[in-house]
Amino acid sequence: MAEDGADVVVLAGAPLAGLAQVVRDRLPVPVIDCQQAAVKRLEGLIPLGATPVTAGSFRRPAAKLSTGLSVGPDPPAMRAGGLTT
Repeated sequence: MAEDGADVVVLAGAPLAGLAQVVRDRLPVPVIDCQQAAVKRLEGLIPLGATPVTAGSFRRPAAKLSTGLSVGPDPPAMRAGGLTT
């Protein structure tokens, strides 16, 4: 941290969930757990009546055409015996 001048450590990704509370006391800078941060953000938005975004840069992107992907409940790998349900 001293070498890179980090002011905060952000632990991102599901495999690192919960690790922040384990290492927080060992580091001289704040440690943020992204999963906890996301949950807290949602907890703050719910009382405000936040609704899904339908316009602007945060709206859901338009559907894209997919080629070569199975769309039914019986993908080729299952038919070939690769997977079982």
